[in-house]
Amino acid sequence: MDDSIDVTQATTGTTEIPSYRPDAKTRRYDRQLRLWASAGQRSLESARVLLVGSDATGCQALKNLVLPGISQFTILSPNLTTSQDVATNFFLHPDSVGFPIAEESVKYLKELNPAVEGSSRVEDPASLVSTNADFFTAFTLIIASNIEPSLELQIADLLWEASLTVGGPEIPLIAIRNSGFVGRVEIQLREHSVVDTHPDTTHTLRLDAPFPSLQQHARSLDLSSMDSMEHSHVPWVVLLVRAASLWKESHGGNLPETSEEKLAFKDLLRKDKVKGDEENYEEALAQAYRVWNPSEVPWEVRQLLDDESVMNISSSSKNLQLLLHTLSQYIVAPPHLPPTSPSLPDMHSSTTSYVQLQNLYKKEYQSDLARFKTLLAEILLRIGLEEGTVSDEEIESFVKNVGGVGIIKGRSLRESKEGRGLLATEIDGFDESDLSATCFAMHLALLASERFFVAHRRWPGTKARDDMAQDNREVEEIVKGVLGGKIQGAEIPDVFVESIAEVTRGGFGTLPTTAAFLGGVVAQEAIKLVTNQYTPLDNTVVINLVKSESAKFKF
Repeated sequence: MDDSIDVTQATTGTTEIPSYRPDAKTRRYDRQLRLWASAGQRSLESARVLLVGSDATGCQALKNLVLPGISQFTILSPNLTTSQDVATNFFLHPDSVGFPIAEESVKYLKELNPAVEGSSRVEDPASLVSTNADFFTAFTLIIASNIEPSLELQIADLLWEASLTVGGPEIPLIAIRNSGFVGRVEIQLREHSVVDTHPDTTHTLRLDAPFPSLQQHARSLDLSSMDSMEHSHVPWVVLLVRAASLWKESHGGNLPETSEEKLAFKDLLRKDKVKGDEENYEEALAQAYRVWNPSEVPWEVRQLLDDESVMNISSSSKNLQLLLHTLSQYIVAPPHLPPTSPSLPDMHSSTTSYVQLQNLYKKEYQSDLARFKTLLAEILLRIGLEEGTVSDEEIESFVKNVGGVGIIKGRSLRESKEGRGLLATEIDGFDESDLSATCFAMHLALLASERFFVAHRRWPGTKARDDMAQDNREVEEIVKGVLGGKIQGAEIPDVFVESIAEVTRGGFGTLPTTAAFLGGVVAQEAIKLVTNQYTPLDNTVVINLVKSESAKFKF
């Protein structure tokens, strides 16, 4: 046939089928993306972390930051690797002995994630603080792991002073101290913004003051004409909004107030049930309290709005302060509530009904978001900033999570260690029967041991066993001085004596198990600080692995 072609030349018309499989990066970080989302991952991937002191605990912390994908890390240490380092640090090799420990640790840590850059600096940190302070302020976060107390305070002071200037770098410092089975983590930060604390609930559903489209939708439903399947899948949010609207019609526009009225409201709900096992009605009855609990700005957010840095903004204010100030202006207008959240909790419902309800909330969110952006643009213009100073993504994230933002105001590490302020308050309220008594005593034992080191240039418990009793007595005297006149009699309580003995028994050596545990704690707090998500430690946690206990303090 004239129109025939050779089979080898024949082609079949096809359309390329798109692949919906996540890319390699998303697959690698899938689990953590579920925790802090893409915004948090981007923050993590731009983070530069400095580790001062390359011991087992510091390297374990870095391991837990390299794996989730920070941008870059640097280890600063002048020391050479010893056989004792190899015995405790997983990220060293027997062949590392005699070589710079910073270089050797970097070599093995980089193997964990090829996407992360690592470097070392074999130099005395103390001299670097004096000669090149800018080196330290170039990082996102600094971890000081079991370094000398005076050096720890030098770095802390440098970072604290740098954050004093308007627009200066605010670099958190995480300081680690451990001895045997005892460990302590301290965080120094001047002011830290949390864009999402991930609370159980961030927004009210506004059941007591529904927006017009939600109330119209709820009242438009004809429950009596629905079949049993459709009736049993009406979302509980809709059932409550409808019941509340009907109640207000017959009660002068008021919602239930007394116990009797609240019971009557629930009876009104029950009358609409057509079967005894309708799960959506059971959910509505369990959530009925939301109708008479007034929707309002969360107390925690109110506290932030009253903060001076939020009330009096300027062109040098942080983005979160600008957004909070905008929120304070936004809620001036009725209904005096934050923007509507586009998210809904899980509930018993058909897909169609749930999506329909979700679309109502999303549409209201988009309307509220547009009004919020307009207000923010006016405020930015008023203080001399451009409209795009705060990105759309950041604005949208704030509006979605307005109930989960926070600002933490910290204290300097020096102030915490010198026994002023909150440490003195903790001493005044000390009770040996309190569950945190042992951990508090261990904190004072570590604090006294640091002062011992300053005086003797060695840690207590590091000489011959016969000298440990003498070391213990001297540390006890230091603790007595810290306690001042807060103890009765010549002897300190037994809990302090036992804690001092346990700390000095460890000889300020690092056990691999303790290092791994503390490294996990440090990395988790570092991730919170870098991503500005979840509430970080403020400011001290003491971990006692002898009794498997821990306690948080703010000194």
